[in-house]
Amino acid sequence: MGQIKRVLSFSKRMMRCLGKEGWHVFCYKLNHRLHKKNEYDMWMLQNEQQYKEPEQELEYKPLISVVVPVYNVEPQMLTACIQSVQNQTYDNWELCLVDDCSTDARVRETLRQFEGVEHIKIKYRSENGHISRTTNDGIAMAEGEFVALLDCDDLYAENALYEIVKKLNEDHTLDFIYSDEDKLSEDGTKRRNPFFKPDWSPDTFMSLMYTCHLAVYRKSLLDELGGLRVGLEGSQDYDLVLRVMEKTNRIGHVPKILYHWREREESTANDISAKPYIIETTKKAKLEALERRGVKGHLEYIKDIVMFRVVYEVVGNPRVSIIIPSKDNYDILKQCLTSIRKETKYQNYEIIVVDNGSAEETHAKYTQMCKELDCKYHYAPMEFNFSKMCNIGAHLADGQFLLFLNDDIRVEGAEWLERMLGHAQQPHTGAVGCKLIYPNTNLIQHVGVVSFMVGPGHAFQRINDDLNCYWGRNKLEYNYSAVTGACLMIDRNKYDQVGGFSEQLPVAYNDIDLCFNLVEAGYYNVVRTDVRLYHYESVSRGYDAVSPEKAARQQREMKKLYDRHPEFKGYDPCYNPNLIGNSDNFSLRLLKVKEIETPEETQQVLVEKGSLQYKVEEFTDEAVVKISGWALNRKTLRAGTLNIVLTGQDKQQYIVKSERLYRPDVRDAFGKRRLAFAGFEAAFIKQNLPKQHYEVSLVLDGDACMVGSIVVA
Repeated sequence: MGQIKRVLSFSKRMMRCLGKEGWHVFCYKLNHRLHKKNEYDMWMLQNEQQYKEPEQELEYKPLISVVVPVYNVEPQMLTACIQSVQNQTYDNWELCLVDDCSTDARVRETLRQFEGVEHIKIKYRSENGHISRTTNDGIAMAEGEFVALLDCDDLYAENALYEIVKKLNEDHTLDFIYSDEDKLSEDGTKRRNPFFKPDWSPDTFMSLMYTCHLAVYRKSLLDELGGLRVGLEGSQDYDLVLRVMEKTNRIGHVPKILYHWREREESTANDISAKPYIIETTKKAKLEALERRGVKGHLEYIKDIVMFRVVYEVVGNPRVSIIIPSKDNYDILKQCLTSIRKETKYQNYEIIVVDNGSAEETHAKYTQMCKELDCKYHYAPMEFNFSKMCNIGAHLADGQFLLFLNDDIRVEGAEWLERMLGHAQQPHTGAVGCKLIYPNTNLIQHVGVVSFMVGPGHAFQRINDDLNCYWGRNKLEYNYSAVTGACLMIDRNKYDQVGGFSEQLPVAYNDIDLCFNLVEAGYYNVVRTDVRLYHYESVSRGYDAVSPEKAARQQREMKKLYDRHPEFKGYDPCYNPNLIGNSDNFSLRLLKVKEIETPEETQQVLVEKGSLQYKVEEFTDEAVVKISGWALNRKTLRAGTLNIVLTGQDKQQYIVKSERLYRPDVRDAFGKRRLAFAGFEAAFIKQNLPKQHYEVSLVLDGDACMVGSIVVA
């Protein structure tokens, strides 16, 4: 029955797609769905070879104790598990195996084969004590400076311990290190379902146990904590990390697949419902963590993803100042203000409207409306500068907490303000954002911002909110490097600490800059997905991609942003480098390398730019040259097939056909459904060309423009 429901649901979504987005998008999404299962195989072929790079000589080589609790496991699985440790490329390890009084005689027979083997210790418990006691026995046996945990039916990648120690060589002070992981079929023949994780993200962790495997702890810290707690079996590892994070923030992440979690029928790797008691022990672990920390909060169970949300309750009655920049946008602003007054349960707030120069008639209407709705109204004609307007509002504010809100937001839900406020009160929190939905739809506009290789972008934009987006990122609270200034709450002291909004970024990326400043100051930005508001995006200002002038301004401000924060260029601590660097759907980073063709007749294709409008978002001149972005015919507003033309010094030309990419952002910016595939990507092997200097051009519908050059040496 469940399978039938999933098929019907998928069919309905595809029919809606066909009606709303057209045949080409329908075919693209259907093809993507049908081939998705093969993507990870392709990713492994393209990427895992780099994991096997020649290993460096490590200056610091601590002993790693691998602790394996054993109980009633199939002999071949246990043997494979042990051998995955023996096959490690890092050699300073010991293996501590503890049998929890298995009733299957084959387990002891298997373990006896490894008795007396170098680096291996084995203990046989006289009575069954379950996983926490058994693991603690293994920790007690360990002599290493660090303890690595391994389940008796799972496998380490051969370079797992090397990569952990390599990370420790980069930072000797780390107390806890985790890696990415995937799932292994029960027969051990197929790997699937990779989980590419963010760097340490405390709010994400309070939402779900995402660190999981591989997990390596400093042994002295485990001894201080008393190891795993008895009574929390099923969530013992989650509880452990909850206690670890209360003792240290020296936590590292290796963004590589170093652990293969076997999907046995009775394992939670296959389905958490296989062990329903885990739901209760997870709840217990979270509630006890809140109690230990002296944090006021409660849990909400989200049935469709089998997770508990943490809701932080407001301490005291702090004042919140809601700051709304606006100009000549009376009807939209009225909707915003009215919805705030109508919906908001939390009452200790004020509203400040900052107007940078509305026309006389609108100015009068604003004045009257703000009087009727008891809002402060600041009118100061000046050139538009969103940052300055926000800073003016903050200067006028009486509140201990500041909420910056676009005038095109419509509030929904009585507890929206207090849920954001409760989270903003947490000492580790920087900016608090919320989930924004396009009006009259169920499509996501904002659920966090990622610093992609091509610049900041919204995660899961225009994806149906009913779907489960990459491990519940639209259902649970996740840390992001940035949240949109369309709805952003912050403690006033932290706002002052980082200098507020930069007035050097008057239009774009000022909110991202503020968030990056908070991350650099040691805070964590977070999205409250239980606060769901409607965003009438760009009603007042329009899309940046519509005109070349706006696009150029956007690029200038992006350059300023990354000049101020160079470490975020192409890197995001809340994302993962194994995921695609220019898309909002958290898909795998895959590269389709194209053949280089020689045209039948050599001709000079470089002409005036003509009707070509484009944006090159990535140009990587390496062994594999990659060029990506979007392009269209400005006159016809169509996106045809774009070619990359390489013109050598000898005037010989070569053509590389591009891959058309789905770009709903360009479609929406221009309001033309046929532009959904205005995106392009081309990749080719540079050494397949004769050695010389080449000019690189984009060619679409006969129009061309040179975008750069490469040298083949």
